[in-house]
Amino acid sequence: MAQDAQFKFDRKVASSGFSQALSQKVDGYFQTRRISKRANLEMIFKTILAFLLWIGTYLWLMTGRFSPLDVVAIYVLHGYAQLYMGLNIAHDANHGAYARSKRINRALGCVFDLVGLSSYMWQLMHNDAHHVFVNVRGADTALVSGSIFRFSPHDRRRPFHRYQHLYAPFFYCLSTLDWVLTKDYRWLFSAHRFGNRKVAEHPLHELFILFAGKAFYYTYTLVLPLLYLKAPWYSVVLGFIVMHFFLGFTLALTFQPNHFTEDSSFPEPDERGHISNNYIKHIFDTTADYARGNPLACWFLGGLNLHVIHHMFPGICHVHYPALTEIVKSTAAEYGLTYRESRTVTGAFLAHLKWMKILGNTDGDPTSAIGLGRGSADGSAAAAS
Repeated sequence: MAQDAQFKFDRKVASSGFSQALSQKVDGYFQTRRISKRANLEMIFKTILAFLLWIGTYLWLMTGRFSPLDVVAIYVLHGYAQLYMGLNIAHDANHGAYARSKRINRALGCVFDLVGLSSYMWQLMHNDAHHVFVNVRGADTALVSGSIFRFSPHDRRRPFHRYQHLYAPFFYCLSTLDWVLTKDYRWLFSAHRFGNRKVAEHPLHELFILFAGKAFYYTYTLVLPLLYLKAPWYSVVLGFIVMHFFLGFTLALTFQPNHFTEDSSFPEPDERGHISNNYIKHIFDTTADYARGNPLACWFLGGLNLHVIHHMFPGICHVHYPALTEIVKSTAAEYGLTYRESRTVTGAFLAHLKWMKILGNTDGDPTSAIGLGRGSADGSAAAAS
């Protein structure tokens, strides 16, 4: 593919009967109930709870006298408060799904900066690259791993990839630690293109928020506890590291099964960057749900286990996803499409590791080599017909 090619879907959404019908039904859902697509009282409650958990667990850590093991345990609890904030508040806000006001969305989007991630780099890597071109090599930043993993059948297979299904869980545990310490900086200083968006110069105010957020995070999670916590210094450092081990693995449980399974498509653009599909159908082909019947998973993960509807309509607040996913499923059945899902979080993640094993042991495109179909990620997909 040409280096400067602009990625583009060949077919218009309007040309797809499925896409048209789905959009009309989703709009009708909100119109008939006279409700907003943005945050409701449930979302406001989740927001207040998230901040209370974040502040409360930190104050508990800083004001108590704990053994070294207790310090580590409370760090982990505080870490999950951070994760809950990011998945439920910042993620929606950065998609413009929290409120109609751009200022409110931008302010709440900075929750990412409070928990160590750059909201600005998230928008570039996630919104402008991954969301628009899921599983498209050269555009989707989620496929980039520095050759540690082979996520796409179009990537080069290296000898050590045959073991990637075994070492992946350990490396996933390191992912948020890497993110808060190096990832944002690497992409900031080395990347100039995110999807079709080229960035010649980063806005000064965004750079200020990025570095101020990082400084705040390092100060409150490491510097202040090291200075004032009546506990050995090694318990603080260990608590910070173990916290991120848990967060990294949980984040992998959340995101990896959504796109990286044997049933997902990995379309290859032509020389012009054109993708033979329309956007809505592309999402349906590359994305799967899991644990749809698990209210705890939906509640804690900010609806990200219901990933199909999220990618199709990212500007809608996640509290509406369960009802809208039923619309996706029924509309798919009308048009003879297969809505793909795994029933459990565990089943979804194991299906992801199965795909990693297949990719690590098969050259080229394994789906064509071994005749894989488009069924369920764990044998539990709901057939649409």
